Amino acid sequence: MAAASSAPSAGPDTVELQAWKPFLVRAAVSALFGLVTIFWREPSTLVMSLAGGLYLLLSGAAYLWTHRMAHWGPQSRLLTDVGGGLLLGAGIASLVFLDDRSFAFAGAVALVIAGLAELVRGLAARTHAASRDLVVVGVVGIVTGGILPFVMHLGAHALLGVTGGGALLTAVVLGIAGLSYRHDSALSASSGSGAQGGSDAVN
Repeated sequence: MAAASSAPSAGPDTVELQAWKPFLVRAAVSALFGLVTIFWREPSTLVMSLAGGLYLLLSGAAYLWTHRMAHWGPQSRLLTDVGGGLLLGAGIASLVFLDDRSFAFAGAVALVIAGLAELVRGLAARTHAASRDLVVVGVVGIVTGGILPFVMHLGAHALLGVTGGGALLTAVVLGIAGLSYRHDSALSASSGSGAQGGSDAVN
C-alpha cells in the first residue's frame, strides 16, 4: 500500500530561504565599508568618493541580485529595478566626479528610492520569510539617504560617518538573517531528502 502523503511544511519554502546568498553578500559589503568608515579617522574627499562609490556600486549589484530572484513574485519589480539601478548610478557618479556634492545627492536619491522599494516589497510580500528584514533595511536606507544632504557641508568625514552607520546596521540585519536562512534552508533540504527517501522505501 502506498504511503500517505506527508503534511505540508508549516515553515517557509526552501526556495524562499535562498535569499541567504545575496543577503550575506550585501552584509559583507556593508560591514567592510562600515569598518572602513570607523577606522579611517580623517578621510579625504577622494577616499570618501572611492570607498563610498565602490560601496554603492557593489551594493547595487547585490541589491539587484536579491530582488531578481524568482521567489519574490511580481510585486514591485519595477521599483526594485529602479532602486538597484540608482545605486549603481550613484556609485559610478561618485567614482567619476569625486566631490562631496555628487556623493551626497546621488547617494541620497539612490538610498532613499532603493530603501523605499525594499520597504514596499517587504510590506507587500508579508508571507515571505524575509519580509521583516526588507522592511528594516528599507527604513535604514531611507533614513540614511535622507540625512546625507543635511551633513554635506560638514565634509567627507560626516558623509562617510552617516553612510557607514547605515551600512553597519544593514550588515547586522542582513548578516543575522542570511545566516539564519542558510541554516533553515539546509535543514529543509535534508528533511525533504529524508522524507522522499522514506516514501520511496514503502511499496
